[in-house]
Amino acid sequence: MSQTITLNIPSSLQDIKLSQYQKYVKDVKTILEKENPTQEETEFANIKTLECFCGLTMKEAYQLPVSDFDSIIKHINELFKQETPHRIHFDMIDPQGNKVEFGFIPQLENITMGEFVDLEKYLGDWQQMHKAMAILYRPVSYKRKEFYLIEDYEGSDKYSQVMKDSPIEAAIGAMVFFYSLSKELSKHLMDSLQKQLKKDSDFQNHLEQSGVGINQFMHSLKEMSESLDKFQSYPFRNV
Repeated sequence: MSQTITLNIPSSLQDIKLSQYQKYVKDVKTILEKENPTQEETEFANIKTLECFCGLTMKEAYQLPVSDFDSIIKHINELFKQETPHRIHFDMIDPQGNKVEFGFIPQLENITMGEFVDLEKYLGDWQQMHKAMAILYRPVSYKRKEFYLIEDYEGSDKYSQVMKDSPIEAAIGAMVFFYSLSKELSKHLMDSLQKQLKKDSDFQNHLEQSGVGINQFMHSLKEMSESLDKFQSYPFRNV
């Protein structure tokens, strides 16, 4: 008697958690970075796809009919090929079963130094992406029509574990958004912060006391822009 296998096939990227994608990238990272993976490596990546995104064990994946296996892999590939919009809001359910709305930083030009420094550390590294998402998205504290406010930033640790359950659609959309605006954003930040630093002698003195002068600080912003440029070539390839 054949064993019944239960499949949880995602219907969209909204159904895939960030933590699932992080596990997938970690397990098949070396394969993803290869231009010409071997057939065995491709098969391994396909099995890991079903394991990470559909909740199958490796043993169960091997028991699937070939037609079903190929169909599911093709379906998931198609999901990652679709254009991913930048999500301004998304909902999550807290441990008490309540729906909590998370919103993207309303005005990037007003990003705080704490948010910027932490974002620079985490954005672009998939294994740290839940920490970056905890900076970019926080619970909406006030909303009226299209206008909204989010909670003040208290460090990425506050919501980083929560963000592991955020939809991968929001994380990919945020990265694409930052790639598209990286040059404009970094230029605006550098121009704005340079004016602020020249005007705010106390803040500049604090940087210098910490071993960071204005030139070094501006160089750090430039490096962030260059790292964002690398997002476009990150391997969202067929598995």
